[in-house]
Amino acid sequence: MILKWYHYLICAVLIILGLFCTMNLVELFSVESKEFGKAITIETKNDYVEISKFDLGSIVFDSEDYVNFELIETYAPTEFDGKNEDYLILFNGQPLNNIQCSSGKISGDLSIAFYDLDGLEVAVSDVHISIEYYASGTTLKLTSTNNADSMAYLTAYTNINGAVVKVVDRG
Repeated sequence: MILKWYHYLICAVLIILGLFCTMNLVELFSVESKEFGKAITIETKNDYVEISKFDLGSIVFDSEDYVNFELIETYAPTEFDGKNEDYLILFNGQPLNNIQCSSGKISGDLSIAFYDLDGLEVAVSDVHISIEYYASGTTLKLTSTNNADSMAYLTAYTNINGAVVKVVDRG
Protein backbone atom coordinates (compact mmCIF):
# COMPACT_ATOMS: atom_id res chain seq x y z
CA MET A 1 0.00 0.00 0.00
CA ILE A 2 1.49 3.24 -1.10
CA LEU A 3 0.61 6.50 0.65
CA LYS A 4 -0.14 9.44 -1.51
CA TRP A 5 1.40 12.86 -0.88
CA TYR A 6 -1.81 14.27 0.65
CA HIS A 7 -1.75 11.50 3.29
CA TYR A 8 1.64 12.82 4.42
CA LEU A 9 0.22 16.35 4.46
CA ILE A 10 -2.76 15.31 6.59
CA CYS A 11 -0.46 13.45 9.03
CA ALA A 12 1.83 16.50 9.33
CA VAL A 13 -1.14 18.82 9.99
CA LEU A 14 -2.51 16.43 12.64
CA ILE A 15 0.88 16.20 14.35
CA ILE A 16 1.22 20.02 14.41
CA LEU A 17 -2.34 20.42 15.75
CA GLY A 18 -1.59 17.80 18.42
CA LEU A 19 1.51 19.73 19.51
CA PHE A 20 -0.45 23.00 19.80
CA CYS A 21 -3.24 21.29 21.74
CA THR A 22 -0.71 19.69 24.11
CA MET A 23 0.98 23.05 24.76
CA ASN A 24 -2.41 24.67 25.51
CA LEU A 25 -3.37 21.80 27.84
CA VAL A 26 -0.08 22.11 29.73
CA GLU A 27 -0.65 25.86 30.11
CA LEU A 28 -4.26 25.27 31.21
CA PHE A 29 -3.43 22.67 33.86
CA SER A 30 -0.29 24.27 35.29
CA VAL A 31 -1.71 26.06 38.33
CA GLU A 32 0.05 29.06 39.84
CA SER A 33 -0.93 31.32 42.65
CA LYS A 34 -0.47 34.92 41.64
CA GLU A 35 -1.30 38.24 43.14
CA PHE A 36 -1.92 41.19 40.89
CA GLY A 37 -1.74 44.52 42.69
CA LYS A 38 -2.33 44.78 46.41
CA ALA A 39 -5.22 45.45 48.70
CA ILE A 40 -5.34 49.06 49.81
CA THR A 41 -6.45 49.39 53.40
CA ILE A 42 -7.38 52.58 55.17
CA GLU A 43 -4.16 52.33 57.21
CA THR A 44 -1.81 52.14 54.23
CA LYS A 45 -3.70 54.74 52.23
CA ASN A 46 -3.55 57.31 55.01
CA ASP A 47 -0.12 56.32 56.42
CA TYR A 48 -1.50 55.44 59.85
CA VAL A 49 0.88 54.02 62.42
CA GLU A 50 -0.43 51.00 64.32
CA ILE A 51 -0.23 51.44 68.09
CA SER A 52 -1.94 48.23 69.18
CA LYS A 53 -3.81 45.37 67.55
CA PHE A 54 -6.29 42.95 69.11
CA ASP A 55 -7.28 39.89 67.06
CA LEU A 56 -10.40 38.51 68.71
CA GLY A 57 -11.30 35.88 66.11
CA SER A 58 -15.00 35.25 66.52
CA ILE A 59 -16.60 37.19 69.36
CA VAL A 60 -18.45 35.38 72.13
CA PHE A 61 -20.35 37.91 74.23
CA ASP A 62 -21.51 37.32 77.82
CA SER A 63 -24.96 38.36 79.00
CA GLU A 64 -27.02 38.05 82.13
CA ASP A 65 -30.32 39.33 80.75
CA TYR A 66 -29.95 38.56 77.00
CA VAL A 67 -30.41 42.25 76.23
CA ASN A 68 -27.09 43.77 77.29
CA PHE A 69 -23.99 41.94 76.05
CA GLU A 70 -20.33 42.50 76.83
CA LEU A 71 -16.93 41.04 76.16
CA ILE A 72 -13.89 41.85 78.29
CA GLU A 73 -10.42 40.69 77.23
CA THR A 74 -7.08 41.40 78.91
CA TYR A 75 -3.81 41.69 77.00
CA ALA A 76 -0.18 42.51 77.68
CA PRO A 77 0.61 46.13 78.62
CA THR A 78 1.07 48.62 75.79
CA GLU A 79 2.39 52.13 76.09
CA PHE A 80 -0.32 54.65 75.24
CA ASP A 81 -0.50 58.39 75.81
CA GLY A 82 -3.87 59.65 74.64
CA LYS A 83 -3.11 63.31 75.31
CA ASN A 84 -0.27 63.86 72.85
CA GLU A 85 -1.50 62.12 69.68
CA ASP A 86 -4.50 61.94 67.39
CA TYR A 87 -5.72 58.34 67.63
CA LEU A 88 -8.34 56.35 65.75
CA ILE A 89 -9.91 52.92 66.43
CA LEU A 90 -10.55 50.55 63.52
CA PHE A 91 -12.79 47.48 63.66
CA ASN A 92 -12.01 45.17 60.71
CA GLY A 93 -10.62 48.19 58.88
CA GLN A 94 -13.72 50.32 59.52
CA PRO A 95 -13.18 53.48 61.60
CA LEU A 96 -15.26 54.00 64.71
CA ASN A 97 -17.35 57.10 65.41
CA ASN A 98 -17.39 59.36 68.47
CA ILE A 99 -13.77 58.65 69.42
CA GLN A 100 -13.05 59.81 72.95
CA CYS A 101 -9.41 59.76 73.98
CA SER A 102 -7.85 60.53 77.32
CA SER A 103 -4.73 59.51 79.17
CA GLY A 104 -4.68 55.73 79.16
CA LYS A 105 -8.13 55.24 77.63
CA ILE A 106 -9.71 55.39 74.17
CA SER A 107 -13.25 54.50 73.18
CA GLY A 108 -15.60 54.77 70.24
CA ASP A 109 -18.85 53.55 68.73
CA LEU A 110 -19.42 51.24 65.78
CA SER A 111 -22.66 50.70 63.91
CA ILE A 112 -22.94 47.74 61.52
CA ALA A 113 -26.06 47.37 59.39
CA PHE A 114 -27.14 43.95 58.14
CA TYR A 115 -29.23 43.45 55.01
CA ASP A 116 -31.30 40.63 53.56
CA LEU A 117 -31.05 39.30 50.01
CA ASP A 118 -33.41 42.00 48.73
CA GLY A 119 -31.18 44.76 50.09
CA LEU A 120 -33.51 45.67 52.94
CA GLU A 121 -32.02 46.44 56.33
CA VAL A 122 -32.93 43.73 58.83
CA ALA A 123 -30.84 44.72 61.85
CA VAL A 124 -28.33 47.28 63.08
CA SER A 125 -25.77 46.33 65.67
CA ASP A 126 -24.36 49.17 67.76
CA VAL A 127 -21.13 48.26 69.54
CA HIS A 128 -19.23 50.44 72.00
CA ILE A 129 -15.50 49.62 72.13
CA SER A 130 -13.38 50.81 75.03
CA ILE A 131 -9.65 50.17 75.49
CA GLU A 132 -7.93 50.97 78.76
CA TYR A 133 -4.15 50.92 79.01
CA TYR A 134 -2.75 50.15 82.46
CA ALA A 135 0.80 49.47 83.61
CA SER A 136 -0.19 45.87 84.42
CA GLY A 137 -2.11 45.18 81.20
CA THR A 138 -4.49 46.38 78.52
CA THR A 139 -8.23 45.82 78.83
CA LEU A 140 -10.48 45.68 75.77
CA LYS A 141 -14.21 45.94 76.41
CA LEU A 142 -16.97 45.56 73.82
CA THR A 143 -20.57 46.25 74.82
CA SER A 144 -23.74 46.01 72.78
CA THR A 145 -27.50 45.83 73.15
CA ASN A 146 -29.62 43.22 71.40
CA ASN A 147 -32.11 45.02 69.15
CA ALA A 148 -34.17 42.96 66.67
CA ASP A 149 -31.76 40.00 66.81
CA SER A 150 -28.78 42.24 66.06
CA MET A 151 -26.53 40.10 68.28
CA ALA A 152 -27.23 37.01 66.18
CA TYR A 153 -26.23 38.93 63.05
CA LEU A 154 -23.13 40.37 64.75
CA THR A 155 -22.06 36.93 65.98
CA ALA A 156 -22.51 35.45 62.49
CA TYR A 157 -20.56 38.40 61.01
CA THR A 158 -17.60 37.85 63.34
CA ASN A 159 -17.69 34.07 62.78
CA ILE A 160 -17.26 34.69 59.05
CA ASN A 161 -15.04 37.80 59.00
CA GLY A 162 -13.33 37.62 62.37
CA ALA A 163 -12.87 40.64 64.61
CA VAL A 164 -9.71 42.75 64.62
CA VAL A 165 -9.55 45.94 66.66
CA LYS A 166 -6.66 48.31 65.93
CA VAL A 167 -5.64 51.56 67.52
CA VAL A 168 -3.76 53.72 65.03
CA ASP A 169 -2.11 57.10 65.15
CA ARG A 170 -3.36 59.48 62.45
CA GLY A 171 -0.19 61.54 62.79
